Amino acid sequence: MFAEVIAIGDELTSGHRLDTNSQWLAERLCELGVTTLYHTTVGDDLDANVRVFRNAVERADIVVATGGLGPTADDLTREAVAKTASVELELDAASLTHIEALFARRNRPMPTTNRVQAMFPRGSRIVPNPHGTAPGIDLSISRPGRGDARVFCLPGVPVEMREMWAGTVAPAIAALCGPERQVIRHHRIKCFGVGESELEQMMPELIRRGRDPLVGIPVSEA
Repeated sequence: MFAEVIAIGDELTSGHRLDTNSQWLAERLCELGVTTLYHTTVGDDLDANVRVFRNAVERADIVVATGGLGPTADDLTREAVAKTASVELELDAASLTHIEALFARRNRPMPTTNRVQAMFPRGSRIVPNPHGTAPGIDLSISRPGRGDARVFCLPGVPVEMREMWAGTVAPAIAALCGPERQVIRHHRIKCFGVGESELEQMMPELIRRGRDPLVGIPVSEA
């Protein structure tokens, strides 16, 4: 079972903000025994988002996206996922009530634009967001001749994303993997005083392409 992680937002593609969500999600997927083959970052453009989700659904069994679930015009994730699945957006009354209650507890009127955060692609399961106004999306998208792809969309706010992952998404993915899911282990070997090419010459069999387990050689000044 393979995964793709999608990070959404102009602040990421412009370089103004570092994408730490993708790293965190890939680590958590690995803990569940799921190999992440792709990381994709896309700006706040609807057509680009739809292309990204369509590509992800075609090549990955599990897709986890962060960002784009806010109430403003540049938050396009829900619409992009609905177009990818060829379904309409529908209002979820329970989610709307939750959002209205959050504003009431803060003694603030809810802007009408926040209503869109209670809209979900038809057939979605709701990923509850206990402390934020952006519930997540859990949607199975059919792939003719193959099993469904499972798409999870979470907000970009790290504290909300992590709570929603632990409470809903991780258990759902664990259930998909089944009781006999694979275990992925990582080991680090530190080598000092040699460069990449020299190290490869020293251990050609260990580093050869296609070897199982995989071996990579990152370089660090530390």
